[in-house]
Amino acid sequence: MRKITLLLSFVACAFFAQGQLLVNENFDYASGSALIGQGSWAIVGTSVINPINVSATSISYSGYPSSGIGQELSLANNGQDITKSFTAQKSGSIYFSVLVNLSAAQAPSDYFIHLGEPGSTSAYFGRIYAKLDAGKIAFGIANASISTSGVATYTTSIYELNTTYLIVVKVDVLTGTSSLIVNPAMSAEPTTDWIVSSTPTNGGVGGPTVPSAVGLGAINIRQGSSTNAPTLKLDGIRVATTWATLFDPTATVAAGTHNPSAANFNATVSGKNLLVSNVANGTTVEIFSALGSKVQSSELVNGAITLHNLTKGLYVVRVGKNTQKIRL
Repeated sequence: MRKITLLLSFVACAFFAQGQLLVNENFDYASGSALIGQGSWAIVGTSVINPINVSATSISYSGYPSSGIGQELSLANNGQDITKSFTAQKSGSIYFSVLVNLSAAQAPSDYFIHLGEPGSTSAYFGRIYAKLDAGKIAFGIANASISTSGVATYTTSIYELNTTYLIVVKVDVLTGTSSLIVNPAMSAEPTTDWIVSSTPTNGGVGGPTVPSAVGLGAINIRQGSSTNAPTLKLDGIRVATTWATLFDPTATVAAGTHNPSAANFNATVSGKNLLVSNVANGTTVEIFSALGSKVQSSELVNGAITLHNLTKGLYVVRVGKNTQKIRL
């Protein structure tokens, strides 16, 4: 018991030294519920066709910190668009990663997720596209809106339908230059295999615009147009300012995004629920094993989260930078 207590104390202290994420979204909400109004997600525009709801399953990818946690989203090829804000970044680079599994795609192509300026309905960057080519998928990247002055840059058409892929996008906040890589090694930022979209004035073929002084501070999900867009499952969105933080399983969400309402909280177990008091709804609550492995990450709904397939034993609950031990 003394060894376990010392280990738990070490794990709890180690959390304070970790980096922070801007977004860690695993869609751990009630199955079938509308995403709008949960986890700070809001509608973009006015379309309510094919509202985005939380599905009952979760796609997975080996080694990815957000794999197999919570639920997933199923996106149609047209309909409602949504956005989630985070602390706006005005310099450096922003990385975002996401798991995608396409059941259908179309030759014209369309984009389905991207970064944006906070509060804007048009200033979008790092747009991920998908198109069908001879039965295979090509993923594309565009730094901004594309028109007659720019086009997206695509991977080779080698990816399969009904297969889960990890996609990472890097966006330069000042220039808007956007880079995409599929299924990268997560240990260190790759120096090759990126595809890049930049403004024509910078020698690229992407959109002509660059981010404004307000910076980038939103992640948006889009259901495109019925003649162009793919149909897909989407899960495990993470946004960070460094590659290392993006793939750090113990990284905390940055200040201002799903923060606890108070430094002290109390966690108790009731059946299959973890009850957390003195914490605001929408706050991310993380659960770690006694060895420090993250076993669940959920957003608090009505003061509780549902526990998923946890065996009996000791665990550490973390809210922000604060931790508490529980026993199941």
